[in-house]
Amino acid sequence: MRQRSRFLILSLVTLAIFAVGLAAFHYIPDDTFITLRYARNVLRGEGFVFNPGERVEGYTNFLWLLIVVCAGKLGFPLVAAARTLSLLFSVGTLALVARAARRDAASEGADPGWRQAIGVFLPSAMLAASPPFLVWSASGSEIPLFTFVLVAGFMLLRAGNRPGATLIVFGLLGLVRPEGTLFFSIAFFRLLARSQRRTMVAVLGIGTAAVFYAPYLAWKWSYFHAFLPNTFYAKTGPVGLMLANGVRYISGFALSYGYLFVAGILLSRAAGRSRDSYALPLLLTVAAGIEVLLLGGDWMPHYRMLLPVLPFVMLVASGGVMAIAAQRARATILALVLVLLAAAPGAVGYDAFTVERITVDAFSHLGRRLRDILPPGTTIGCGSTGAIGYYTDMPIVDILGLTERFIARHGVVVGTQPGHLKTDGEYVIEKRPDVLLLGNVQIHRGMRDRDQMRLKIQEEEIAKQPGFERNYDFVNVPLGKGFYLSCFKLKGYFLPIETEGATPSARDSLR
Repeated sequence: MRQRSRFLILSLVTLAIFAVGLAAFHYIPDDTFITLRYARNVLRGEGFVFNPGERVEGYTNFLWLLIVVCAGKLGFPLVAAARTLSLLFSVGTLALVARAARRDAASEGADPGWRQAIGVFLPSAMLAASPPFLVWSASGSEIPLFTFVLVAGFMLLRAGNRPGATLIVFGLLGLVRPEGTLFFSIAFFRLLARSQRRTMVAVLGIGTAAVFYAPYLAWKWSYFHAFLPNTFYAKTGPVGLMLANGVRYISGFALSYGYLFVAGILLSRAAGRSRDSYALPLLLTVAAGIEVLLLGGDWMPHYRMLLPVLPFVMLVASGGVMAIAAQRARATILALVLVLLAAAPGAVGYDAFTVERITVDAFSHLGRRLRDILPPGTTIGCGSTGAIGYYTDMPIVDILGLTERFIARHGVVVGTQPGHLKTDGEYVIEKRPDVLLLGNVQIHRGMRDRDQMRLKIQEEEIAKQPGFERNYDFVNVPLGKGFYLSCFKLKGYFLPIETEGATPSARDSLR
């Protein structure tokens, strides 16, 4: 059998693993809808705003946002376009990883055959089976794009013969997400250290940074009056808390996948493989880990912030294992073991992940229903602003500060969950949203009393304000089919909702 046929068979196996895993782990996070709301406002001519007239950079994915806007300009529905594009970049990453593994096999003089073919597709198969890759592949977020560009840059940087193209690719990373500038810096200094034409590399690096980042930062300052995104300030807290959250995040990733990286390095050394087979992946992975550590990790499922370096983990792990697998049968067995190890962390906390997925879906349905129930222009205060904000298309007061400048910069740190640290109860009450969705949005069958509301710690900061009791009433909003939304409405705000079937006391509470 020709090697091309073997490659075709294993590529189909990899895609089959990916398709099966995607069915179990497909997910669109609430934050994706924040980006989509920005994109829709750009398309409408409102500008880069979450609420019309409020210039706040509540996103961290400028280039991805522009790509989604372009898709919208072409007439594609924003949600479908974002999810499809992220999926395509994920498939592209699988192809790049296989190409990188094939380059390793060629450089090591591996004989064509099943063993070499397995070694080429094993890291892609491991990646396709891993929950982080599956969870974010069709998420509609920028992470698949960031991962694709980083892997492409890695391949160019490792080759070392095209410094201009390498710097351009790494330069794009800083436009996809701010931490991309870290990888650009690493690429620049590595090229500078290894090149015999350092002056040329220095000029290329400085020129690339000037062309990519100087206009971008100048525009950001003129538009938002800030260089860093608003989310950076909203998610930043005391150093001790940030480090503690970061350590937990890094530790979880290490227990799930980091050990594979270590094993791959040790096996590579034992087999006499070149240090170059793992040096650059190790550098990029450690740099990403330090950055995530300092930024306090993340709350979203399956290591979103470290997904971009997961391909390097798979490349090093599979390369080390294949180096000791001299026979086809042994290589096949070890490959199956590695794929299973890559998939195994998905079994831990799968129920919690499913709840998160269902919750975002509920937010989407609630947003559509509130759009039908509430009068246009109703102001909604809530912490989960993505799907609700996107589907209601109404002004939002973000009680966590991701899209609220004042809370992000001056809010009180009351929580410990990464990304959900701050709020400012007094500020929220002063903004006087017509409807306050507290209790992380309470949707349930039948009506409930106020004492059944369970507020999150950030929401308690709002509820304890003197103006809260004075200005807000507790209500049960009928959503249809026996479901109700428990929330608070501004006194004097008319809530045009049906009350048929409610008891007199319940009807009174809805007024």
